[in-house]
Amino acid sequence: MNILITGSTGFIGSYLLERLVENSDHNIIILKRSKSNTFRIDNFLTKVSIYDIDKIKLENIFQDNSIDGIIHLATNYIKTHQLKDISGLIESNVTFPTQLVELSVKYKVDFFINTGTFFENNLNSNPVTEKSEIKPYNLYASTKLAFNSMLEFYANNSSLNILTLKLAAPYGYNDNLKLVPYLIKSVLNNEKVILEKGEQEWDFIYVKDVVSAYIKAIDLCINSKRSIYEEILVGTGNKTSIKTIVNSINNLYGKQMISLEKDYQSNQIFEAYIDNSKAKNMLQWLPQYSIEDGLKETYNLYKENR
Repeated sequence: MNILITGSTGFIGSYLLERLVENSDHNIIILKRSKSNTFRIDNFLTKVSIYDIDKIKLENIFQDNSIDGIIHLATNYIKTHQLKDISGLIESNVTFPTQLVELSVKYKVDFFINTGTFFENNLNSNPVTEKSEIKPYNLYASTKLAFNSMLEFYANNSSLNILTLKLAAPYGYNDNLKLVPYLIKSVLNNEKVILEKGEQEWDFIYVKDVVSAYIKAIDLCINSKRSIYEEILVGTGNKTSIKTIVNSINNLYGKQMISLEKDYQSNQIFEAYIDNSKAKNMLQWLPQYSIEDGLKETYNLYKENR
C-alpha cells in the first residue's frame, strides 16, 4: 500500500515511520516543510518519498501517487495560547487536515487515521471514555475538536474510512522537552531539580505502545468489511503519579537529584486517565510497556546518545 504520513519529523511520527519502514512492505510518502528539522528521521529519508508542502500544491501529491491511506500526526501544539497564535492553530489543526480529507475523498483514498488528544474530554470524569463529556482543556484541544466535526461531515458523505486515535500522555526518547525528557536530561547532566509535590496522577503511555496502536489501526482499516467512523482512546488505562516517575528516574541515576518540595501552581490537573476498553476490543491492542520499563528504556537511550 501507499501510505502518506504527516508529522513524520515529530516525536510520535518518527517512531511510526521507523516501524513502517523497517517492518512493513508499504510504500511510505511523507509530507514536511522544507525547513523542518529531520534529525529524528535522517536514517530513513532515502527509503521514503518526500514532499515539501511549502513548495508544492497539495493536490499534486495525490495526482502523482495512488494513495491508499493517510496517517495524520502533524499538529500545532500550544498549551497556553496568545492572540497571535490563533490563526496558526486553526490553519495547522483545522484548515490543512480538512484539505487533506477533501482530497482523500476526491482521489478515493481508502482510510484516514487522525490523531486527537484526551484533553478534548472532561478530565474531571475519570476514567475518561469515548462517551465522556466534551470539554476541551485549551484552545489547542478545541481546534482538534473542530476538525473532528469536519471528519464527521466526510464520514457521512463519503466512503472514506476514518479513525481518530485520542492519545493519553505519550513519553519517550527524542520527545520535545516535556516532563520525562526534561527530568532525565537534567539528572544526566548532574543537575538538581525541584518540582511540586508530585501527587498528580496521569495516564503516561510509552511511545512504542502508541505506535503499535497505529499499526493495529491500519490493519483494522485494511481488513474491515464495513465503513468505519470511530474515535478510540489510546492509553494504558492506569494512572501514574509524578512522584512515581521521579522516584524511578532517581533510582536509575543512583542519586536523589529530583526533589518534590514546591507548592502547587494554579490550574493543576491532579487526575487524568482513560478507559482503554475500546482500543483493546476494536483494535485488538494492548500496551506492552509498564511505566518502569518505558522509563528505563528512555533513560538508557538518553544516556547512550548524550
